[in-house]
Amino acid sequence: MKLADTIPFSTDLIAPLWHDVSARPGAEPQPGDVTIDHSWSIMRESDAPTVMTAAENLGEVLTHSFGVAPAAAETDHTIVLRVDPELGEEAEAHSVSVTADGIEIVGAGPVGVLRGVFRLIDLMRERGGPFVPAGEETRSPLFKHRVHRSPLSPFYVEELTGYVGPPFETKWREVTCDYPAYVEEDAGPEMYYHDNLLLRLAWHGFNGIWIRTALRKFAKVSVFPEFGEDSDNILARLRDLCQRAAKFGINVLLYMNEPMGIDEDDPFWDKYPQVRGTLCHLKPVSYLCSSTPEVKQYLREGCEYVFRNVPELAGVMLITASEYPSHCWCHTRVPGNAEQIEEMVEGGTLCPRCAERTPQEVIGEIISLIHDGVKAAKPEAEIIAWNWSWSMYEPDPQSGVLEALPEDVIVMGDYERGIMTKALDVEYKNDEYSIKVIGPSDRFVGCADFQRERGRPIYAKVQIGTTHENPNIPYLPVLQKIARKWQTLHETGVTGMMTCWNFGNVTSLGTEVAGEMNWAPQPSVDDALRRIAARNFGPDAADAMVAGWEQLCTAQDDFPTSIPVMYYGPVSRGPAFPFVYDQTDQKFPRSWLLDTIIAGDRLDWVGPFTVEKVIECYRAVIDQWAEGLELMDAALAAAAGGDLARLEREINLVRFCLIQLKSAANVTEFLATRDAMYEADDPQVKRGLLDRMEELCRAEMDNAPEAIPLVEADSRLGWHGEAYGPMITPELIADKLR
Repeated sequence: MKLADTIPFSTDLIAPLWHDVSARPGAEPQPGDVTIDHSWSIMRESDAPTVMTAAENLGEVLTHSFGVAPAAAETDHTIVLRVDPELGEEAEAHSVSVTADGIEIVGAGPVGVLRGVFRLIDLMRERGGPFVPAGEETRSPLFKHRVHRSPLSPFYVEELTGYVGPPFETKWREVTCDYPAYVEEDAGPEMYYHDNLLLRLAWHGFNGIWIRTALRKFAKVSVFPEFGEDSDNILARLRDLCQRAAKFGINVLLYMNEPMGIDEDDPFWDKYPQVRGTLCHLKPVSYLCSSTPEVKQYLREGCEYVFRNVPELAGVMLITASEYPSHCWCHTRVPGNAEQIEEMVEGGTLCPRCAERTPQEVIGEIISLIHDGVKAAKPEAEIIAWNWSWSMYEPDPQSGVLEALPEDVIVMGDYERGIMTKALDVEYKNDEYSIKVIGPSDRFVGCADFQRERGRPIYAKVQIGTTHENPNIPYLPVLQKIARKWQTLHETGVTGMMTCWNFGNVTSLGTEVAGEMNWAPQPSVDDALRRIAARNFGPDAADAMVAGWEQLCTAQDDFPTSIPVMYYGPVSRGPAFPFVYDQTDQKFPRSWLLDTIIAGDRLDWVGPFTVEKVIECYRAVIDQWAEGLELMDAALAAAAGGDLARLEREINLVRFCLIQLKSAANVTEFLATRDAMYEADDPQVKRGLLDRMEELCRAEMDNAPEAIPLVEADSRLGWHGEAYGPMITPELIADKLR
């Protein structure tokens, strides 16, 4: 069994990239363009690996995409690749100078040369041939780090070696889910981060990736010698990944949620009972108490060990609240008074050691220990503290935690979390990642102000591809929202970002938009979108596609993005979601994991909305989304060849989303009508409700089958990255229809 059997679209992501970028039939140079042909050669003035990567890729795109293989020896017309530190302080800064006599691509560092080559390639893609406008363009990065993740990499299995078990688990509160990851013979970082996938990430502007880390698996430490038994193997593969990624100008950072807890019945506790914290109320895991000297030593020593053995690592990204059971305050909100704290200690829900300390103090100390260990091995490494769920402990912007951090720690704030928004006429707080909501939230602004006043950088946590708004599509096609978000990121003073979580990470038009907006001078939203539409579908189709994307953005404004609706609503399974006639009182399946029971019928997931309002929101989005699709369909007549094939694929994604929305509205209304029918006493009222149920069933019988050919043609549709499997398949749809 191969990865391609589990994830069919993986073959596209690891295939040679430039074979997909074909010359546009009938494309001609425009006035003032310079044409590259077989008489041109490529000359590089540096042997740096990244410059060599740049030269190789430029040669491949000219040869395979535009049919003008460059000359093997230097000719009168050359494309010169060189490094000039005088171009700027940022190594990624680059200039592209085009004249009839030659082209010069200069980078402030070797990675800048690669960025310049990507720019030249995109200019040719816009023209549809090996033509580029004469002139000079210089660009520099607006954001130091732009960190993404492979869409092929699992989250609940240690992705470097395949370790499964604590702390890598999907089965928190229930065991009714599947997680078919790392079962393939070619599973591992060599495939998850194949060179061609790294190239795709680099091309779309990313310069960092993050790898999930369990310190007790990665590090050998004196205080707990049983830890790190497979460390040599893990770190060897990690170092190889760092070295391969560096060829594409990509750094590797570790995502950590330390100190991770340990199963309550693990023999570890027999040997070290003194470091045991309280038992997590979410699962049978005991916290590793960070108030003990042994755990403090473990955190500092372990981090130093990892960075000393893998010096290529760029830094760490830290979650210190919520998520996996870790320190003794991680899932405990601050109670109102000392008496409540005493009750918690007596009840066994709070460690007596940590009860004497504030969660701000505990979090600050954990981050400081990790900071000290990493910096001891690599002083220039970045320590990035993510403010996810610090709101459990104090009001925005959680200044108590911020003040407890070392001065050179970079804070990364959730960009949209905590902001008030609306769906139709209902105002509510957005408390998740959002593409619908552009941001920034007041919480983020407060955090950014704190950092800026102290001369410290601020990073943002955003998602480019998709969010829980619709988690099992490759990206949410509301591209103007992404471009506008990138404008506000720059305006807010953001200097770096993490652009994903553990799903929705496929390179797409969404990531291409972000890549276009990453550079100074930053283009306007309209200019960025039109250039991207022209590159992918041809200039004649661009206007219709840009108008269609804008209409989808308008439609998405009415989507109800509360956590209950997104986490348990039916959109994720859409046309595969069953209609249940009998009242079974079965909760809806989770939208982010492959629950084995998906025939839910309990409408308790609609808060803060009513059931009727959720249905109304779904129907409003459907009507406006259909208008966007109609605008895009008009572009089909304006495209041909490879442009048409790409256009049809993108429009089918939009069509698939519409089917999901219709299914979600149909099943929600069906269940609400069913419940009303069971409660009704009047036979005529009952019959009227039954008639409406039949109408909804017939509507779904028309709607759901339309998804089958779309899913068969594009295996990305219906796939959920965190669940590591498809939630919508032709077989599931057929079962529902039967």
